[in-house]
Amino acid sequence: MAEALGMKVMFYDVTSKLSLGNARSSNSLDDLLKKSDIITLHVPGTLETKNLINSTRLKKMKPGAVLINLSRGDVMDVWAVKDAIEKRHLGGLAVDVFPEEPKDNKDVFASPLQGLNNVILTPHIGGSTVEAQEAIGLDVADKLVAFIENGSSSGSLTIPEISLPVMNNAHRILHIHSNVPGVLSQINGVLSNMKVNIIGQYLKTNEEIGYVVLDIDKKSGPKVMTELKKVKNTIRTRSLY
Repeated sequence: MAEALGMKVMFYDVTSKLSLGNARSSNSLDDLLKKSDIITLHVPGTLETKNLINSTRLKKMKPGAVLINLSRGDVMDVWAVKDAIEKRHLGGLAVDVFPEEPKDNKDVFASPLQGLNNVILTPHIGGSTVEAQEAIGLDVADKLVAFIENGSSSGSLTIPEISLPVMNNAHRILHIHSNVPGVLSQINGVLSNMKVNIIGQYLKTNEEIGYVVLDIDKKSGPKVMTELKKVKNTIRTRSLY
């Protein structure tokens, strides 16, 4: 869309991404900020992205640059952004996400960004259209089916995300546990003591949860599940197929 308006598009991502159209990748976020007249944010809300745009990075932006945040409310320091707007270092701002948002119509909306010149504040309602709700429903159903059928957890907010292939001629076991050191070692110890052949093993963790998917020899009996449930810090174990 930006290219169609005659704009030169650059982007930066922490992972390697193929360019679309004539867009070109930047070497770093700071390099992107220094060269851009308009900066748009499209990042998830994580510990790594919290206050991604702060006073230090705002100073690296061109005087008069425009900032657009349509991702998550806490990826920019709103007080630092307010200061940059008031000092006219930022030429404009458009935001539809906020660190604190009203829970319902009775809640009062309040933001340090209200009442500033060249600032547009709108609600984050793109997912509330009839078309979006239908698409979201289909997507959620697809992801639930994938979890039930092969253990994939893409899109999950409660357990780490893993995208998995279907493994033929194997038993698949899902093991969800508290993310503490030594659990994987215990799991492998159980399988080793029972002389179970591991065909495939997948592990993903977040701050609190560890998710292990085990593809084991089809000759393995039900006792494997019984022993894995005894592993310390186990939250849930499930035999998939």
